[in-house]
Amino acid sequence: MMFDFNKIYTFMTIVKEKSFSKASAILGLSQPAVTLQIKKLEESLQTTLLVRRKNGIVLTKEGDRFYKLCLKFEGAMFRFKEEAHRIKDEKFKISVATNLLIAHAILPFMLDKICDVINSDLDVKIVDSTNDLVASLVDKRCDIIMIQERLYNDQLIFYKLFEYEIILVSNMIPNQNITPANLSDFNFITDRTKAFLKGYFEQFGVNYDELHTIYTLDGAIATKFAMLNNRSKEYVAFLPKFLIKKEIENKTLFPIDIDGVRITRPVFIAGLRESDSILEKVSKISIDL
Repeated sequence: MMFDFNKIYTFMTIVKEKSFSKASAILGLSQPAVTLQIKKLEESLQTTLLVRRKNGIVLTKEGDRFYKLCLKFEGAMFRFKEEAHRIKDEKFKISVATNLLIAHAILPFMLDKICDVINSDLDVKIVDSTNDLVASLVDKRCDIIMIQERLYNDQLIFYKLFEYEIILVSNMIPNQNITPANLSDFNFITDRTKAFLKGYFEQFGVNYDELHTIYTLDGAIATKFAMLNNRSKEYVAFLPKFLIKKEIENKTLFPIDIDGVRITRPVFIAGLRESDSILEKVSKISIDL
């Protein structure tokens, strides 16, 4: 059953003023119009709400119950108006979805800067796959995403944030210099997100899928710890340089130079077109990984 709130307001005014004529003057309506509104309201409720007397109006039993409901409704509407007026002044959390590597190894360097430029708190969500990241954005389960691929989607706007370098490292032997063809000589620990490297090494005639992979893990962070904690033989892995900076300095992992190879990977921020102003501000943040 749908109610016309104007009729409810008319009814409440009549009860408060105890008079159709006074309610008519307050509402700026003719008395016949006020009478018609009450008639329509009673028809929708299928009951009589009030009775006119010479000295005013009298609520029926049903009218009294309905008036008490109207008072609850009036209180709820008042609170609604207060909350609605505060919306423009409230600071809402911006929801950022990204993958495990960015969430654990990159975002910690950016959190304060992002909060400052967008004037908002952040809620960071970790999402496994690129497809799920995009879906969470399109479905408005998050406001922005950070991603390592620039996808072609008419609904989304992308800004490039920065690039990071990916290097090959050994867990045992320092100062190695190889060619791309030598990659097949090593025991690899890889993660499941290898499509980028596969595409990169095609130019050198290297099939990344055919490299001797001993362990396949979920991501770069797991690969890093596997490299550090398994030393029964030499393992190598491609890892983001910023992720292993301390390990290289401490000589627990050793960079391997590959002739003619320098691998960099971009990080993008993306959102729907309505978020363009936020994206532009975040894209100007500088970060030193």
